[in-house]
Amino acid sequence: MNIMKLQIVVLIEKYKKVTDVAAELGVKQPTVSFHMKNLENELGTSLFQYRSGRVLLTDAGRALHQYAVKIVALAAEAERSVKQLSSPAQGQLELEAGFVPGTYFLPKILSLFMKLHPGIDVQLSVQPDAVLRERLRSRESQLAVLHNIDGTDESFTYQQIGEDEMVLIFAPGHHFEGVRGLTPEQLAREPWIQHSAGSSLRGAADSWAQLNHVRLWNRAELSSPEAVKRMIGEGGYVGLFSKAGIEQEVIQGLLCYASLPGHLPERSGFVLAWRKDYTLSPVQESFAELLTESAYL
Repeated sequence: MNIMKLQIVVLIEKYKKVTDVAAELGVKQPTVSFHMKNLENELGTSLFQYRSGRVLLTDAGRALHQYAVKIVALAAEAERSVKQLSSPAQGQLELEAGFVPGTYFLPKILSLFMKLHPGIDVQLSVQPDAVLRERLRSRESQLAVLHNIDGTDESFTYQQIGEDEMVLIFAPGHHFEGVRGLTPEQLAREPWIQHSAGSSLRGAADSWAQLNHVRLWNRAELSSPEAVKRMIGEGGYVGLFSKAGIEQEVIQGLLCYASLPGHLPERSGFVLAWRKDYTLSPVQESFAELLTESAYL
């Protein structure tokens, strides 16, 4: 059993087509089919089943898949680490981040990092925090900047790199503007523009509502934080947002904000996260050090 065969198992589950697997691996379709059959002969059981033009994993195939994902990810991780150790001034920083830190916090830091390390290329992927945590657990990614710490998950090492505050946002002219002493009940009567499930901002809004025993009137759910800000800026709605993410809109007079009343979730912030069983490469260590030095600039 070699890495190529395990890669095929992983990609068959992802694409469900031999042609797509072959294209991903850069080989011909008969080569993929040969390795699939050879792997079944090697293990003495059926791993793949064909239905309506799609290739699906059998029960045995799914059992193998969970190990194949880990082995393929470890092999890729080992290759990256060795290459970076052989030339720490060259290479690539692969980083994933939640919507808020990836959009409003990291660009400045990454720009500085690239100037300090001209031989290192940067690849940044922005996704919901829930997705990032799962990708870290499954070894699909090695390093991520999250919007907050999940105290119930002990599988990650966290490095605090910045503070943030969740605030209520609304358009100028809204009847909340200038009002002091807002109550959770007042907020619950307003139409809310919510972030999509799985995002740190949606999690914070749901947590706040639960702590204060109110049910929010969710009029819309959007997957784009920028779209949330723009829609609320049109007037008539409220929502929750990162204070770090509305700085420019407040300066330009496009949005107003107020502190959340009542019982508050744990204070949020930005953290660098990686698995406890993972050792940072020299490139990643350099980035982590820069984050610590620059987070509050």
